Amino acid sequence: MAITLRSASLEVRVTPERGADIVQIVDLATDTPLLSASPTGLARSVSTPSDSMAAWIQGYPGGWQLLAPNAGPERTHGGVRQGFHGEASLAIWDVLAQDASSCELETRLLTAPLHLRRVLTVAGDSLTVSDTVTNLSPDPVWTRLVQHPAFGAPFLDEDSYLVPGAGTVVTDAEAPGSLAGTDVVGTPHEVLPKGPVAGSIRVPGGGSGASLFGALTDFTDAGVLFASPRRGLGIRLRWNRDVLPHAWIWIEANAGSGWPWFRRLYAVAVEPAIEWRDSVRAGWMTNALYQSKRCSPPSR
Repeated sequence: MAITLRSASLEVRVTPERGADIVQIVDLATDTPLLSASPTGLARSVSTPSDSMAAWIQGYPGGWQLLAPNAGPERTHGGVRQGFHGEASLAIWDVLAQDASSCELETRLLTAPLHLRRVLTVAGDSLTVSDTVTNLSPDPVWTRLVQHPAFGAPFLDEDSYLVPGAGTVVTDAEAPGSLAGTDVVGTPHEVLPKGPVAGSIRVPGGGSGASLFGALTDFTDAGVLFASPRRGLGIRLRWNRDVLPHAWIWIEANAGSGWPWFRRLYAVAVEPAIEWRDSVRAGWMTNALYQSKRCSPPSR
């Protein structure tokens, strides 16, 4: 059953039964949902999905996930096949504590010897998410770790813009989308459509068919501002740059005509991630940018 957390300014809905996802954040002053809603969140097929990507997409609500121990396409690592976007975002999480404005959840993974703990706290107009990853093995373990928040309508529209704290954007080597060229490296406001304020990026509106896939790096400020002038609303996403020094950026403005979106998804995402390597951009960027991070066992 979903958990609802509230403050005077925000309402946050969390699903322990699927990934401890933050499925929606609502700004109560304007009654505005902030996160993207996926049309596949309502999919309840009785058939078995054909692969791990289809399994992940089935029931994907949009919103905000924690991706571990894998992110991107499925791959074999440590002698086991790790599915698309990892196990954590599909796992059942146990609720350890809960009150009106906070909750604490945990889960243990099968495809990596990891214990995950997630604490969410709403206070005033802020949501704080604290994720702790513990290696339960006496041996070091390599894991991928990505935060996966996607924002959408009615919060964002064609008048909206982003102000990233990154100095560099790198577009995908094969499928960068329509907003930038292939394998381009440069400052975000030079590579992408310019927004109305200094250093900002214009957000395409819903139904525009625009798209983007790339990565942000060289952060001077580990954060991004999402601004909606029409709503009179702005939010700032911040994270620990020492842990997650880079971020994916992707935009899907009803662009994908085939499976799985069929032009039904509007999402603008900046996803803090562990690391990427500029020297291995060739090929599909999902393989090139997501890199492993060693998770050492806790000191005894």
